[in-house]
Amino acid sequence: MKLACDEARISAQKGGGPFSTVIVQIDDETNKVIRYWISHNSVVKWTDPTAHGETTAIRQACGELGALSLGLIYKDQPGLKLPQNCKTSHCELYTSAEPCPMCYAATRWARIDKIYFAATVYDAAAQGVNFSDEPIYAEISHNYKDRQKMGVWCYQCTLDNSLDAFNHYKRLATGKY
Repeated sequence: MKLACDEARISAQKGGGPFSTVIVQIDDETNKVIRYWISHNSVVKWTDPTAHGETTAIRQACGELGALSLGLIYKDQPGLKLPQNCKTSHCELYTSAEPCPMCYAATRWARIDKIYFAATVYDAAAQGVNFSDEPIYAEISHNYKDRQKMGVWCYQCTLDNSLDAFNHYKRLATGKY
């Protein structure tokens, strides 16, 4: 956690967002760290609103490991790029601030079950810091039709082929072609 907070300060000192994330891969047998990845908030640097510390660390870890799931990594799983001596390992996420909705979702999509953070969403929203996710939390809690009241216009556009990709995927998964 100290490393994540130190890196967040460094990011802020270099003109980036005051956030940083460390993903740690841990041997399930010994509980020892195998390796880790550090990522800063790079939103401004990369002109990418999705380049938060958590999302960029997840991209880096998944890419280098060759794994979509960071929650359970098998030594002999197909496509694994980095070696591990243990039969299984998992990753944990340490971040300088409580993840925003996007980063929380990305962390869960990566199957990371342990999330540690230092500052809360309330600390990030404090006056002078002003990183509030409250409008997003409020928005996603509503049905897409009701988001118009918040100035977001979401439309479902149903066509004859709207479900073709899902139906194709289901047939592939079940082998019923």
